[in-house]
Amino acid sequence: DWTTSKWVGDSEKAVRSLFAKAKDNAPAILFFDEIDGLAVTRGHGNNGISVADRVLSQLLQEMDGLDQKIGVTVIAATNRPDKIDIALLRPGRFDRLLDVQPPDEADREDIFRIHTRGIPCSHDVNLNELARLTEGYTGADIKLVCREAAVAALDENFDIPEVATRHFKSAIDRVSPSDMKFYQELAARFRRLVDDTDNATMPGTHTEPAI
Repeated sequence: DWTTSKWVGDSEKAVRSLFAKAKDNAPAILFFDEIDGLAVTRGHGNNGISVADRVLSQLLQEMDGLDQKIGVTVIAATNRPDKIDIALLRPGRFDRLLDVQPPDEADREDIFRIHTRGIPCSHDVNLNELARLTEGYTGADIKLVCREAAVAALDENFDIPEVATRHFKSAIDRVSPSDMKFYQELAARFRRLVDDTDNATMPGTHTEPAI
């Protein structure tokens, strides 16, 4: 993992190289998935400045060095916004937030279609019906349902030629939807934190210290 190299300076060099390649190939998009694993709140190292702190500092420098004319857009995704260092959210960095809600019925049907491409399904498998049965399920939940359905079919008969509706329904019974309330509460707290940060950095504003 380039973000946790044991050699001092290697991780920061990798970040610089990544942004340099993006600039050389502009217009380009840099996408960081699960950025909470890369840009955690600083100060949690056991001995002074940790590797994660140095990587985050380098990431902040690179983002500050971007100009709209360069043509590099940086996007990141997370399901743990509470772990992200607030410095990333200042103007000019990640200053736009988009809450991604669980997929609706049409989206769930499309997700089932994607994850059943490699599964020999019986003619009785109706993806629209499966989508109706999985309200509140995320894309990851549906992926797990498809995997569990295939396992259920193999458990029934190792030589079974197709996965049937009964296998999918059995998998849905076993796979519970993700607890979105937890993530929605995190997102709400995160957005309030961002709003407070934006207000504190606006010219001409003054905030009293909390007691």
